Amino acid sequence: MEKAVIQFIIVGVFSGLTKGAGVLPDGPLNETLGGTMAFNATVIPPEQTFSFVQWQFGDKIIINTATGVTADYAGRVTLFTSTGSLELRNLVLNDSGEYNVVIISQDGSRNSGNTTLEVYERISGAAVTSSPNRPIEGISVNLTCDAAAGSISLSRLWKKNDSDLILTDNMALYEENRVLSFKSLNKTDNGKYSCEISNPVSNDVAQYIMIVNYGPENVQITGPSEIHFEQTLKLTCSAESEPSATYTWTLNGTEIHNSSVFTKVITEISDSGNYTCQAMNHITERISSAVHHLTVTEKTSCSSAGCIAGAVIACLIVCAAAAGGGYYIYKEK
Repeated sequence: MEKAVIQFIIVGVFSGLTKGAGVLPDGPLNETLGGTMAFNATVIPPEQTFSFVQWQFGDKIIINTATGVTADYAGRVTLFTSTGSLELRNLVLNDSGEYNVVIISQDGSRNSGNTTLEVYERISGAAVTSSPNRPIEGISVNLTCDAAAGSISLSRLWKKNDSDLILTDNMALYEENRVLSFKSLNKTDNGKYSCEISNPVSNDVAQYIMIVNYGPENVQITGPSEIHFEQTLKLTCSAESEPSATYTWTLNGTEIHNSSVFTKVITEISDSGNYTCQAMNHITERISSAVHHLTVTEKTSCSSAGCIAGAVIACLIVCAAAAGGGYYIYKEK
């Protein structure tokens, strides 16, 4: 009979509650999973203890001064009867919700109020992943920002090179900023991207270095277009590529070398022809090439002793002939 009377009194007390009466701080109150929340009532403590204090979570009684703590909250709560405040420990996610308190003084005056509590798991294990995992110029790429723990009520902030990300026509954000999408990657999309994941009690930051793979393009061959026998040929091939390209040389369709620089001592007329440099990027799987035409010529030289002697003799003959001709003309006169 006594318990029934107490329950009737409790129901009567809470039926008269005025929502947001102000004896509790405005919500939501935020706390960490596993932490402790102190619900501090703002009632001035009376000279005598309160006649009745009760705390309730939704429609479930937590504790009151008449019947004590309920089984679901045993060992987790402390009621401070001098102030009407409540301490709730070892918070779980299901503790999120609305809390009500009613405080009745010895003179029958009543104070009541409510507030809300939000329990959050600490964010950890933030990571940014790329799909595909090797970004290539011209294709679409998604960067996804996730956390291993603390996935409720998240907000995400993206940055590029430590400055707030400014979206270009090439970018878009989806799923409440969880996914940063590039419609068609450009070289200018290179850089450091960071995603800060936060909730009201914690935050974590993840970084991703975007390296846009491209090329090869603008393949060029430098070297002579004409060369003589016994001279050393050096041809250099270059290309714009990320990562660096690999090079293959062919002469008139036959593979002759695998490096950016090709050198050879010219000994055959067959060394003439079209030298092709093929550049390949093993990530983009793209190939580009350039062709360089080389002509081999015989080297004309008069440096030998025989050649010099012949030239001298020829010169003497010419001079003698000129002198003889001059003497003949003089004698005729």
